[in-house]
Amino acid sequence: MTRLSKAQYDRLVLVAMVVYVALVLMLLPHARSAAAPWSRLVSSLLPTLPMLYVIWLLGRRIWLSDELEQRTHLIGLGVASAVVGIFGLIGGFLAVTKVMPYETAATLLLWVFPILMFTYGLAHWWATRHYGGSLCDEADGMPAHVRLFVVALIFGAVAVWSYFHPTDDFAFGMLCGIASASLGAAVVFGLRRWLRPRGGASAE
Repeated sequence: MTRLSKAQYDRLVLVAMVVYVALVLMLLPHARSAAAPWSRLVSSLLPTLPMLYVIWLLGRRIWLSDELEQRTHLIGLGVASAVVGIFGLIGGFLAVTKVMPYETAATLLLWVFPILMFTYGLAHWWATRHYGGSLCDEADGMPAHVRLFVVALIFGAVAVWSYFHPTDDFAFGMLCGIASASLGAAVVFGLRRWLRPRGGASAE
């Protein structure tokens, strides 16, 4: 099995995320209104295919990494799993106590995996820095601020779409918050890269 370069991995994951968001926006309304059970089933499950592909890419990347890289990946996955678990626990309690409508809680579940991947990326970056490495060790790697900017664009586009289509305020606010946080992080990483001495080590 050939190991993907970091740039190839980044591009494939971003493309899969874009396809996932597009499928959710296009098929979810159809799944809610379709009369035939098989049509609702297909429309509901089709968006999971890009995420299964991302899981396969991640597993392949970890499997073909050396021991130190595997350690940083597993730290990232552990932190991300804990964050998403807490997120789900809080959401479950809010839904059970009717503080949050069940429909809102169900909508949030659609974004659990993207949030897990985003948190994993940040935790993996921290673990890599902790061990003295860099996420841009490979020459063709996509800079962190570019990745974060693309994430901000994706969630920003979804937020704009949600603004002009029926949606609940909580989900819309969550999308705006993720887009804003990603854009802010992209600016911070971009400024660090720009202000870094040209001969110094990469900060990303």
